[in-house]
Amino acid sequence: MNSRESGLGLTEVLVAVLVFTVGLLGIFGAQVNARKNALEARQRSIATGLARDLLERMRSNPGQLQAFTLDNASPADIAAPVSSACAGAAVTSGGSFGCTPAELARDDLAEWMQLLGGAVELVSVVGPEQSTGGLLEPRVCVAVAAGRVSVAIAWRGLEPLATDPEFACGAGRGWYGADDELRRALVMHSWIGAPVAGVGW
Repeated sequence: MNSRESGLGLTEVLVAVLVFTVGLLGIFGAQVNARKNALEARQRSIATGLARDLLERMRSNPGQLQAFTLDNASPADIAAPVSSACAGAAVTSGGSFGCTPAELARDDLAEWMQLLGGAVELVSVVGPEQSTGGLLEPRVCVAVAAGRVSVAIAWRGLEPLATDPEFACGAGRGWYGADDELRRALVMHSWIGAPVAGVGW
């Protein structure tokens, strides 16, 4: 009788351990999914902020909209800002001091591309500094036509999803999987009027 009771107790312990293990695996899986979802949401939020930032840079320099046009460009395609005169200086149409609108557009775009790739946010725990901001493998497309401006940003997601055919930026080039199943994209449209003569630049 005692041996039978002790055997029954051991079985109960094994069942309890099994249930506990399955529960832990479930919690672990849920935590992994939550972290993936949080990263995906963070990437979309970053893309939204960057698209708005670029539109504002273009809006502040409406005579140079064509200088911002891009086709599937990555941060490595645009050199770092080069005009030290544009850093905190007044911008004039003649360029007698500060920098010209064309120089400002070039430097604004270069600075924005660094933000896109996360080159501005660096961390060094052990070894060389690594980027902690920006998007994963980003590409950007900017189109300008008669004041209508479209900014499209594509980046790499963590898991395959159905792609949206409306967003062509970064599509069909094999950067985000054979069928673009890892591509995430965001597009913003705006209208920026031509500069008025005698006002601003």
